[in-house]
Amino acid sequence: MSDTIIGLVTETAVYHWSIADQTSPQKVFDRHATLAGAQIINYRVTPDEKWLVLIGISGNSTNPSAFRVKGSMQLYSRERGVSQPIEGHAASFAETKLDGHQKSTKLFAFAVRTGTGAKVGINDW
Repeated sequence: MSDTIIGLVTETAVYHWSIADQTSPQKVFDRHATLAGAQIINYRVTPDEKWLVLIGISGNSTNPSAFRVKGSMQLYSRERGVSQPIEGHAASFAETKLDGHQKSTKLFAFAVRTGTGAKVGINDW
């Protein structure tokens, strides 16, 4: 997560634990119901720690004829204190400087694979 903060994911919540002090881990958010029972494969945080994404996979029991591994993500805004569940297998945050713009553009990129195909999404915020 960072050089001084460790991200801890339990069955029900996500915590951050600072190695710089002796306090116990601090709860950041509860896991969304769409990640119940999922194997967590990744956790990413923006450099300013305002946006977080938790990524998990599980067996596709709702539609066995579709793709076997279902990807579920939880995008969380610390400023708003709200989560958004997203279907997906991979995600990342990035910043880029676009020609003609003074400020960097912040991006959220994600990928999902289903039984009928795959897609990549890139959103700015």
